[in-house]
Amino acid sequence: MKDYTETVLVEFDPQEISYQQLLDVFWDSHDPTYDISGRQYRNAVFYTSENQRIEAEKSRQQVKVLKKRAIFTAIEKAGEFYPAEDYHQKYYLRSVDKLFNEFSRIYPEGERFAASSAAARINGYLGCNGQPEDLKKDLGSLGLSAQTQNYLVDYVTTACSRFEGMTCPAPKMEE
Repeated sequence: MKDYTETVLVEFDPQEISYQQLLDVFWDSHDPTYDISGRQYRNAVFYTSENQRIEAEKSRQQVKVLKKRAIFTAIEKAGEFYPAEDYHQKYYLRSVDKLFNEFSRIYPEGERFAASSAAARINGYLGCNGQPEDLKKDLGSLGLSAQTQNYLVDYVTTACSRFEGMTCPAPKMEE
């Protein structure tokens, strides 16, 4: 149980986003100066090529210079990746029953739910990530009923300060 690291597998198109851009997001998304003693929750970059290793090492050095402190984020060759169990997928979305229930009807199989980019985007918004203009653009393509679109917007405008004042473009429906 303790011989693994919880991580995220990022598949990307280098024509759309560079590995360096992904590294920039990674370094901005955690505290690399925090020393985590256990293996399960440690900070790490896993590379799949020698070029990625070199870029990751170079970016770690730049962060070290910027932070003026020791950096504890590991850089290691990627091994086999195992998806988390179904019940670990989309934490924020699972905690909002009305949204999760609608997605459960859309994706009754756990694997399809886990792989859903719409569910991933909503999970991110529920975690107060993203921008209101992106959510507004996404709403109509997420597969949600107008009623649930309104619920999502009401939820994030209440829970997330960056979404305050946002209104839903979907028509309001009576419950």
